[in-house]
Amino acid sequence: MQEARKPKGRWFRRALVLLGLAVAAAGLWDVVTYDRDAWLSDYARLKHDLAHGYANLDWIRDHRGLDLAELDRQTTHALATAHSRLRASLALRAFLRRFDDPHLRLEPRRQPSPPATSGSSSQVPPAAAAPATVADCPSAGYEEGNHAFAFPFAEMPGWRQLRAGDFPLGRLGDIGVVRIAQFSERRYLAACQRVFRPGMDAYALQLAVRAEQQRLLVDSLETLGRDGATRLLVDVTGNGGGSEWVAEVVALVTARMLTRAASRRVGPACDRDAVWRNEPVCPVLAPAGADERLQGIGAWRGPVLVLADRGTASAAEDFVAWPQQNRVATVVGERTHGAGCGYTSEATRTRLDVLSLEVAMPDCARFLADGTNELEGIAPDVALDTRAADAPAPLLAVLDTLQR
Repeated sequence: MQEARKPKGRWFRRALVLLGLAVAAAGLWDVVTYDRDAWLSDYARLKHDLAHGYANLDWIRDHRGLDLAELDRQTTHALATAHSRLRASLALRAFLRRFDDPHLRLEPRRQPSPPATSGSSSQVPPAAAAPATVADCPSAGYEEGNHAFAFPFAEMPGWRQLRAGDFPLGRLGDIGVVRIAQFSERRYLAACQRVFRPGMDAYALQLAVRAEQQRLLVDSLETLGRDGATRLLVDVTGNGGGSEWVAEVVALVTARMLTRAASRRVGPACDRDAVWRNEPVCPVLAPAGADERLQGIGAWRGPVLVLADRGTASAAEDFVAWPQQNRVATVVGERTHGAGCGYTSEATRTRLDVLSLEVAMPDCARFLADGTNELEGIAPDVALDTRAADAPAPLLAVLDTLQR
């Protein structure tokens, strides 16, 4: 005799009931554990840190017209009446989104620095201790990025790709094209593995990778010259930025001395908490210093073009700005992303008690020659929709019209 089978629908209904009970229990836990005062306390600390350590706060208030007092009123009300951790978290995220700054964001908590060790005055201070060595490239945070061409150069008549790798090269008539997809050393795992030696600390490894990639870039430019290129197109579309390595790359494409307004750090001279009441306060940025200077080394000495798009951000925007502001290069494409200057080693990070997260905020700002904060992006000299289906044809037309 066969055992009677229970209808599948009954088991499905039971599963739905159990799922519903689990969701209800989670929701109840969320409500019961919500600590209104703790959220408001975290928010108060965050506002204080933003007022004194967020480099773009005044720009966004004055040039974008963000009403800080009204934003504060809305956020305070949302947190006070949230009644659940989920709703409070959404309110805090909505607060940060109102600034529309890619560098102002929630991130996982970093490990706090070890406290200073007490002892006699003869003890070596922690800052002088030898830096910790890294075991290998992956454990140091290196991974292989996608370095390939994103723009469809292959659809352009006469295109010839010379090589792939970390910095893909191609030729298009008299133009040599080099692709730089990342300015972060940590996106070049293969390069890291070529230079890694046991006993290296993280900073020494970073410098070694940077030197290796500079050597490869110089070789790339020389390869293009030997192949007959007389103009250079540097493709930084989709390059989300990286480190100060970008300055060394800029120096390769010109022999000139370049200058631009120095980046500005936070350094308020007063208590700025009243900024959240729309009351007058001192500037968040320290006074501007002398212009920055960058001496080119001239690995490439011909005309230069830069292809940028809305994905070109942060350090990659610095690469766009230096040659454009000094009339060394013609920038083709779209307005850049608008991330601007990011974080220095002293940037403020507000650790939240209510979430296992912290708020990272940029503590420096870069300005163009006309006084515009790079947070607004950098306009190209020649506009071109790089993501249009027919983008190769107008790019070819632009290249034909520019000075050879």
